Amino acid sequence: MTLSSIPQLANIVLPAFLVIAMGFFFRRAKKIDISSINDLVVYVTTPCLIISSLSDFTMDPSVTAKLFLSISAVIFSTIIIGGALTKALQIDSRVYLPPLVFANTGNLGLPLCLFAFGQYGFNIAILCVVATMLLHYTVGIMILGSAKGLREILTLPLIYATVAGIVINSVGFQVPVVIERPVALLGEITIPAMLFALGYKLSEMKLSRLWLSCFFGSARIFLGVILGAIFVNVFGLKGVEAKVVILECSMPPAVFNFVLAEKYGRDSETVASIIVAGTGISLLVLPFVISYLVNQ
Repeated sequence: MTLSSIPQLANIVLPAFLVIAMGFFFRRAKKIDISSINDLVVYVTTPCLIISSLSDFTMDPSVTAKLFLSISAVIFSTIIIGGALTKALQIDSRVYLPPLVFANTGNLGLPLCLFAFGQYGFNIAILCVVATMLLHYTVGIMILGSAKGLREILTLPLIYATVAGIVINSVGFQVPVVIERPVALLGEITIPAMLFALGYKLSEMKLSRLWLSCFFGSARIFLGVILGAIFVNVFGLKGVEAKVVILECSMPPAVFNFVLAEKYGRDSETVASIIVAGTGISLLVLPFVISYLVNQ
């Protein structure tokens, strides 16, 4: 990272973290039902964002396949490494493995990819989010000790939105302006709402088991960087596509890990602590990762 690159880097990183900070401090001043915002994002604005982005995005099927393979390889490799770690440390893999494996590709990854690599990078990042969520709602739920993964995925709106966006794109259907504009407007709410909700939720979480939380939070980031760089080369991804995959794999633990831990009766307090620690560490690490990727 050179002095000349600092202003450019600040323009990429600071906007996202400032909105997170707004959500964090807003929670300290006023408590609201953040679940309403989360529901709006999950069930309305994110599907609109996906449809709006993918319907106008020219996708190379081979690149899309390589992207999904890269994300899947990173996730399954992390499961193997994480499984060995939890066994060696004699800790519950159902608690520690999900936040190590599943990154915050949505709330944090999407805006950083947009600011770093523009609209094309953002569209690629949406595909990374879809790939991650598919595995999180299936393999991730199985790691927690539940067999409901395949059923849960049918309740995920982004799956249907992805299919709709790809179909619209593939057949060349021109969405009427009267429909396209409100869909696009709703989609634009997604990123600021995601970041604000992330900050708000982080303010509710507490650190516990400090060294384990910091270890697993930092391992999520560093394993992501290393494995992401390995597998984009293995599958032959180049340019912006490769950079986006590496950046998305470098994200801290997803807040959704906490939601699922609560839902399936795991130690959600420890999961929350890993998320807080990982997000704090990412503030120090991600600027260097982004600087390297942007200047390659």
